[in-house]
Amino acid sequence: LRRSVRLMSMSILKYDALVGSGIEVVERIPIPPELVPPDASVELEAKKAAGYFSADGAPDRAGLETVRGRDLDRF
Repeated sequence: LRRSVRLMSMSILKYDALVGSGIEVVERIPIPPELVPPDASVELEAKKAAGYFSADGAPDRAGLETVRGRDLDRF
């Protein structure tokens, strides 16, 4: 029975659930940038700022000012 995993998720809840169940997370893998749609940057940066996992760490306030989201006129 395998008791360790590599985790590709930013979720704190998933990480805590795995570790709390006795499963060792041996590596946290960042989500590959090519899998992230260009208009999802606001959501991802907000999650990082809220403490979700990121290999880069949390963005600084100045970095958040350059993030642009979806063009609401298109919807």
